[in-house]
Amino acid sequence: MIKTIRHAAVAACTAAALLALSACGGGSAGGSSPTTNPVAAEPPTAVIRATALAATTTSNATVQAPVGSTLTLDGTGSTSVSGGITSYLWTVTNKPAGSTATLQNATTATATFAPDVAGNYQFTLQVGANGTTASTMLPVTVTAAVPVVNVDASVSFAGPTLTRPTQSVSVGAVIALDGAGSTDANGGPVTLAFSLLSAPAGNTAALAVTGTTARLTPDAVGAYQVRVRATSPSGLYADAVHTFDAAKLAPALAVSTSVSTVVANSNLSAAVGNIVSLDGGGYWSSNSDGTWAVAGKPTNSALTQLTSTSAWAVSFVPDVPGTYSLQYTVVDRSSGASAIHRVAVNVERGPIAIVSASAAPVAQAGGPSYVAATGSAVTLRGTGSQDPAGGALTYNWVLDTLPAGSTASLSGANTATPSFTPDKDGRYTATLTVTNPAGLRAVQSVSVDVGSYAPVVVLDRSQAMVLQGGSITASAASSYSKNNVGALTYRWALDTRPTGSNASISAPNGPALSFTPDVPGSYYASVTVTDGQVSAVSGVSITVLSATAGTVPLAYKPLLMRFSKSQNKLVVVSTNPNQLHLVDPSAGTDVAIALPTTVKAMSLSADGRLAGLLHEGSVSLVDVVTGSLLATTGTSGSQGEVFTANSGIVFVAGSSNSWPYTNVVAINGRTGVTLGTTSLYNTATSPRGVMSESLGRLLIGDFSSLSWTGVNVTTGSFTGMNGQASSNYSASSPMWLSGDESLLFTSGGSYFRVSDLQYLGTLGTAALSVSHSATDVEAVAVTTNGTNTSQYAEVLKRFTGSLLFPAGDIRLPVINGAQSYGLAVFHASDDRRVAVVQTGSNEIQASGVQYFLIVR
Repeated sequence: MIKTIRHAAVAACTAAALLALSACGGGSAGGSSPTTNPVAAEPPTAVIRATALAATTTSNATVQAPVGSTLTLDGTGSTSVSGGITSYLWTVTNKPAGSTATLQNATTATATFAPDVAGNYQFTLQVGANGTTASTMLPVTVTAAVPVVNVDASVSFAGPTLTRPTQSVSVGAVIALDGAGSTDANGGPVTLAFSLLSAPAGNTAALAVTGTTARLTPDAVGAYQVRVRATSPSGLYADAVHTFDAAKLAPALAVSTSVSTVVANSNLSAAVGNIVSLDGGGYWSSNSDGTWAVAGKPTNSALTQLTSTSAWAVSFVPDVPGTYSLQYTVVDRSSGASAIHRVAVNVERGPIAIVSASAAPVAQAGGPSYVAATGSAVTLRGTGSQDPAGGALTYNWVLDTLPAGSTASLSGANTATPSFTPDKDGRYTATLTVTNPAGLRAVQSVSVDVGSYAPVVVLDRSQAMVLQGGSITASAASSYSKNNVGALTYRWALDTRPTGSNASISAPNGPALSFTPDVPGSYYASVTVTDGQVSAVSGVSITVLSATAGTVPLAYKPLLMRFSKSQNKLVVVSTNPNQLHLVDPSAGTDVAIALPTTVKAMSLSADGRLAGLLHEGSVSLVDVVTGSLLATTGTSGSQGEVFTANSGIVFVAGSSNSWPYTNVVAINGRTGVTLGTTSLYNTATSPRGVMSESLGRLLIGDFSSLSWTGVNVTTGSFTGMNGQASSNYSASSPMWLSGDESLLFTSGGSYFRVSDLQYLGTLGTAALSVSHSATDVEAVAVTTNGTNTSQYAEVLKRFTGSLLFPAGDIRLPVINGAQSYGLAVFHASDDRRVAVVQTGSNEIQASGVQYFLIVR
């Protein structure tokens, strides 16, 4: 606002009269001329116009302005009737205490002033013209701030409320609510607010909110109501009310742990390369399960699993010096009580026993086994034995196996080169024990066959496992003899059976074994094969399982499943809520890890310690050992498969750029850093496959062709190497690797050699799940029910040997009076078979079914 104010200065005029002198005419002949007096100059008039930013006035005499504004003092309106204004002089004649503001351009027609303190100011303008001056004064009131217009407005809006159907949950379950998909119809951002509207009396549950997600863990039985409010920038909102009925209590886990004193020394000593045998049979009962596990080992040891020698005994061969910690855990299936026993094995480098033998007068090839003649002296040699530390060795030979009637004996049993003279046909076995100065020992044996060769016993199986009530078959019909004799004869016998068993072999004198075990436990059936001159013995180890042993109920529908051998746990994805479960079949525990959203694909690292979970547009990394979610990272695309390395690097594949290429991205699963990108050759837009950690390859299946891409599993880089194998054999997904990563199985039943993708054979049936044990040399498959692909089968298909010949079906157990049907199968750390089954229906999409994890 501009305000103009004029002030007229009153000029002081002298009262002297301006006399006009007229001429005197006085009748005088010589009168004088008239005289003219000068006219005084009229003083100027000073006028101030004041202009201030956002200034207001309350009268014609006062200007109001705010602190910080710029006040313009304009004197150009000043006038002078006798000429123009020739000078201007502005002064501040009054200002509030504390003000340091000064006039700018104080000697010009227009001056400026910026008031810095609220209060009353007075400005004076003096103008000059024709030697005269005039002045005027302008008072200014400065306020503290610009006036604010305040208008109150209120808008009432009642947003819509959507009530979701009630969901049943268990007390202790983690409820995850994800509102990331909320949208504003006007395109603006949406703000989410979570509120716990109601909860059962006595509960202490609270919402944990992180961004667009919230989590709630019910701790009491009853209904919980959670309201989610989505608000737009304009204040519009909508509510969704979720009700959760926590009607079930989780089972109370009561585990008592006791550590018993070991009869043998808990601290054992052994040498590298020795076989260390551990037997936990003293802890076993008919109502308990016992498992051995490697609890610790030297840093550079490659030991990953123990070799089972019976239901309770294991053995292993230490490969480097150091301390190995082995743990035996026994769990009572009725009470849940458990006992743990740990054995520390201190391993040093021991001596190495090397033996050979020769027969005089003709030298034979060195051991460990050859044929000699009766009466020819045989020299045994242990001179190749050595101690890595360079110590002197002592020798002790024992002739521990002789043919019937032989009286042969060793000469020089405490030397490196003893000898003996065989006096009967048959097998002689000598065992050398060498001991170094530290007391560590090594043992080696040599066999000498004198006369005829013993028959070679060939069994179609060396181990068998069956549920109680099932039958066992085995055959020795492929046995043969090198001797020129007639037909072989056979005699089967049960050398070992559980207490209380009355089972017998119905036809013991034929090449085939067939019998039905009557109680759970371990059996050993031996067969003696005779060619008329020499006999040989071999046998089959048989494990019979109770129909209900090792059964863990799953209170959710298992969607994606893998098995960690190193942790001996089933890793399974469920939904509603989205969780990853770690199920321990030995302890019967189930640990749930909340996930940020649904899972599209899952993979385990080769060492079983990490799980990679692919979501839509993101990938999560879970530590299976600690049971914790490490990180979730965006993938900048829509992928269909994930591969997880031991290092924590995940490779996600999908988002085709142009056929026939598909992107694959390497991401550090812990930090979220993208490490590299390349293309998979000749794959669909959503490729499926597996990763060979040992070869550094991503193996992808596409109907009737296989391809691979080379990766560095330590750095996440791509090697630039790839390969492809096209064939007429099914290469469909999903796919599975054998335990030693040498074989690749496909869902079509075909299997290939991983190193060059060479087709090796077929299981003869399509598979829903395949697991292969390199130790037991067997593959087990879950299939559909014959030609009905909408039904699960009630048996597991088993294949054995290097060529994976069919070895019969393993019938799945009856659980709580209902037949079970297979969904997936794995091998545990001790190579026992682990299966996920359902009861209540064999239909694949059946409702109302129950799920179980069983160990057989």
